[in-house]
Amino acid sequence: MRRAPRDLLSESDLDRLDESVRHILTRVGVLIQSERLLAALEARGAQVDHAAQRAVVPADLLDAVIAERKAQAERSPAEESDPAARPYRVGVGLHIAQFYLDPDTGERREACRDDLLTLMRFGDMWDESLPVDQVLLLREEPAMVEPLEALLLLLEHTRRPGTVYAHYAEQFPYLAEIGEIVSGDPNRFLIGGIFMVSPLRMDKRAADFMAARADLGLSCGVGTQPVAGASAPVTTAGVIAQAAAEILAAWCANHALKPGLALGGGIASGSLDMATGDVTFCSPETMLQDVGCVELFRRRYGGGVNVGGGSDYTSAKAPGLQAAFEKTVEAMGIALYTGRPMRMGSGLLESGKTFSPQQLILDQELGSFLWAMERGIEVSDDTLALDAIDSVGCGIGSSHLETEHTLRHFRAMWQPQYLDRTVWQENAWEAQADRRMLESAARRFHEAVSRYQAPEVDREMLGRARAVVDRARRELLSA
Repeated sequence: MRRAPRDLLSESDLDRLDESVRHILTRVGVLIQSERLLAALEARGAQVDHAAQRAVVPADLLDAVIAERKAQAERSPAEESDPAARPYRVGVGLHIAQFYLDPDTGERREACRDDLLTLMRFGDMWDESLPVDQVLLLREEPAMVEPLEALLLLLEHTRRPGTVYAHYAEQFPYLAEIGEIVSGDPNRFLIGGIFMVSPLRMDKRAADFMAARADLGLSCGVGTQPVAGASAPVTTAGVIAQAAAEILAAWCANHALKPGLALGGGIASGSLDMATGDVTFCSPETMLQDVGCVELFRRRYGGGVNVGGGSDYTSAKAPGLQAAFEKTVEAMGIALYTGRPMRMGSGLLESGKTFSPQQLILDQELGSFLWAMERGIEVSDDTLALDAIDSVGCGIGSSHLETEHTLRHFRAMWQPQYLDRTVWQENAWEAQADRRMLESAARRFHEAVSRYQAPEVDREMLGRARAVVDRARRELLSA
């Protein structure tokens, strides 16, 4: 059931934020490490200091970009999943987690090929309705060929190969060639976007990535991760203004380079813990920064911006109470203030740096709980159950457990697999409830992996893809 989002900001608040965003873009400007993007902006009236690599965005270009985004929203209104339309599903999705949390030993280690293979096998068996994506970085591979090697593993070891995350524009030609080999679609594996570097910078890698996608006629999502008190002001309104300016600056560069491409992005802001010096992406402040920025775009700039990372950016470092609490609060907060359905994470811990298959399994359970709540309440003759109420009456000698109505409907009730609903037993047993839940999730993980059988793969196709990656290794690593 789609709900209207709750607004945090008044019209006056929005006016002041918009004025601040315009001040930042038309006076401070943005640093872009790309002569090509700077030249495109300059041709659209931007004041460009080529030596400093800085562009000050003119108001008329900003207005044109906002108008374009609003027109895109009118042509293609956002469509959200109806929770009542299908079951809740969390799969081995596209992440670039650097670390793997081993469910057997509890060891957190740098992700490697063997770990990624294990998770591909798990994903292949975990949910056969979903593709299997790259979920871990291959830390042993050079960055220039890492996603290409990961893609080969997906093609060879999964029945439903999803995609990988390209980091560099130089990887595009090889990914396009493999896409053509696999599916006849050169864009099959050309996904991804860029992140601005707060404050107000687009580095060379991101700029080249955006330009390469524009050349192919592909949109480029723009993310930003400002940290309150470090790379952004310590105050919520200041973070929102700077983050919005960063996204809009990148949109202006993209529009100047190639008008008409879809404009979208996300914010996953953090805050600096002044007591420890650590950064958290899960706090009341970060939530307000994120949903406030999303609201500013929704109400003033045509939308297109969401909370990056969703509810997966928890500060928890291991599965357990903290992870469950933080992810649930984030999921509910995002739903309340953006109108998007409540969705838990998909196995990430430690602000997205670590992947845990146990956490993914628990995220599926907790997310299905929230999904069931999202369905809302159906009021009909059948659900009012007056016939059953009449027949049971005051419950003398009968109960609703015995009715035909209960028989028809009880299977629709939410039923956990890992959360404990039993009555109290003895103290020592209850003290180990979380441990038993994690052990149960680990058993489910191993059960799925144990059922894995290598798929039948077109060896000729795989050999051609391998040849592309071998050539990429020679050409990219020797450059």
